[in-house]
Amino acid sequence: MIKRAVFIGLLLGVGNLNSAYAAGFALIEQSASGFGNAYAGMAARGDDASTQFFNPANLSLLPAGRQMVLGLSLVKPSAKLDDARANQQGTAIPGNGGGDAGVLAMVPNFYYADDLGNKLKFGLGVTVPYGLSSEYNKGWVGRYHALDSELMTLNINPAISWQATETLALGGGINLQYVKARLTNAIDSSALCMRSPLAGACPGAGLGQIGNAAADSYVKLEGDDLSWGFNLGLVYKPTEGTTLGAAYRSHIKHELKGEADFRRSPQINQLPQLAGRLTDGDITAGLSLPETVSLSLAQRVTDKLELLADITWTNWSRFKELRVKFDNVGQADNVTTTSWNDSYRYSLGGNYRYNDDVTLRLGVALDQSAVPDAQHRTPRIPDADRVWFAAGASWKLDAYNTIDFGYAYLRMKDAKINHSTEGQVNHQLQGEFSPKVDIISVQWVRAL
Repeated sequence: MIKRAVFIGLLLGVGNLNSAYAAGFALIEQSASGFGNAYAGMAARGDDASTQFFNPANLSLLPAGRQMVLGLSLVKPSAKLDDARANQQGTAIPGNGGGDAGVLAMVPNFYYADDLGNKLKFGLGVTVPYGLSSEYNKGWVGRYHALDSELMTLNINPAISWQATETLALGGGINLQYVKARLTNAIDSSALCMRSPLAGACPGAGLGQIGNAAADSYVKLEGDDLSWGFNLGLVYKPTEGTTLGAAYRSHIKHELKGEADFRRSPQINQLPQLAGRLTDGDITAGLSLPETVSLSLAQRVTDKLELLADITWTNWSRFKELRVKFDNVGQADNVTTTSWNDSYRYSLGGNYRYNDDVTLRLGVALDQSAVPDAQHRTPRIPDADRVWFAAGASWKLDAYNTIDFGYAYLRMKDAKINHSTEGQVNHQLQGEFSPKVDIISVQWVRAL
């Protein structure tokens, strides 16, 4: 009964937490035991049940018996836009710099593993594999690009691993994934009126100035979807002390459905022809989350020292655009062209067994951004190349309980933005982000 209550509580907690800002908008913070190594070698490790997220075949590396893992990462990103400026066809947009868009977020996870007999192992993971959360100050110069952005996923992943031979294990699982998104931004009512055939009616109605914040309208787009995918993996031990791992996680195609909620300015309400274009209604948006391939090495050097390496490819080129379609007749699609590139993540790390109860961990990683250039960088996802510096430790409290914890600092490359909105009214936003991220991760491993 207690275990069931913990599991249900975790599900409810995941469903109500904001997601975090990460590479692209993927979240790798899925295991505190791997965190201190910057997730090096995670497709070839059997530290605890959390490793099944990175490779379902890792379940066969776990000791016999049942195991439960509860984990949580606290992610604090910082994303300030320096020298922020915006214009609409050369006319400067007034406003503030937006402040720090980074939002403190929690990334929880839950794992379970058990023996099935006949060299089979069962696992279950409940994770948040994708997410983003950013908030800008009201009245900032980029308000027509973004105000608040939230995307949350919940992934339930049952998996099975089979010990095919003494040196080879195979694994696979099904991913049932829920996604929910909420995006808000201001609408330049002044520019919308001035660029329309009703331009003669704009002066005198508070709409004669481009970027007039007092006349702004607003929109909130919300939608969700439930879809599925799969993951596969293998673990191979060619020699004593050497473990190789390969894992594949499929892409998952979502079709979000929801609503557009407009808040029209009083000035727009006086112009029915324009007010009709800002009408609440149903929306749809396609979102194809990318597949990943990971190759890992875990090499035991001595009884106390283990070296780790990993390379992971993510097919972010699937994310070509974000297109929101409105059911209302006469409302054009809301389109943001992204044209992202595939990205690679390279990591190296090591474990040092200080004694029978304490293991120390270090790691470093190079995490490539999927954003190709300043034109395709948006304030909703101010992504950039980053370097991870991570450290952590595992402390075995007794025969049944282990605590893992770690800290990482992500130094991100300064990232210029020169982004323009698409549609009848085009706003250009310029500046340079100086992002960084601090992360603390902890988990409790319990042998049952």
